[in-house]
Amino acid sequence: MISEAIVAGTPVIASRIAGNVGLLGEDYPGYFEAGDAKGLARLLETAEANAAFLAELKSRCVRRARLFAPERERKTWERLLEELSIDPLH
Repeated sequence: MISEAIVAGTPVIASRIAGNVGLLGEDYPGYFEAGDAKGLARLLETAEANAAFLAELKSRCVRRARLFAPERERKTWERLLEELSIDPLH
């Protein structure tokens, strides 16, 4: 869902887990620690009250959107399947 939100230009708030960091980047400002409900609440409140913070989240997502374009993802899958010697057409 994160990649879909990024492509849609929707700001993301996410737990700091490896998969999310891989999608959003190490220095993304919208992380809370996994399991930290208070940290999540703080980020949501900050995003609601601080227009500059929300704009920064959106800007970061917009800059990463090209990474999740359907054509790029298709080519990436094709390269991976090729490396694994799997014919994507069969």
